[in-house]
Parts: sequence; structure tokens; C-alpha cells
Amino acid sequence: MRNRIFGGIGVVWGGAVLIYSLMKGGPQGGGAYAAGQTGGMIFGGLLFIVGLYYLIKGGGSRKKE
Repeated sequence: MRNRIFGGIGVVWGGAVLIYSLMKGGPQGGGAYAAGQTGGMIFGGLLFIVGLYYLIKGGGSRKKE
């Protein structure tokens, strides 16, 4: 259950990062600033994909007795 909760949080945060950055029009500026924005978009995409995976699959955090 815990993995599904964290997966939902990942989907929300990753989706928010992607939506915000795409509404701004992608990376803007030059040099390290644009590279940092691109890295943030990649991180948001990974967070969304991995969160969606754990939201659907659930993980398996059962305690074995």
C-alpha cells in the first residue's frame, strides 16, 4: 500500500513539473540555465513514469512472516 501512495505522489509531482515546463515553452535561456531546465524536465518525466508504474503495479511491500 505504501508503494502505491508514493507512486501517486510521484505521478502528481512529475506531472506538475512536466506541465509547468511545457506551458512555459520548454527550456529557455542559454548555457547552464537551459541545461538545468532540461535536466528538470527529464527528472519530472522519470518521476512521472516510475510513479505511474508503482501506482499501477503496487510494488509488494507485504511483510513476510
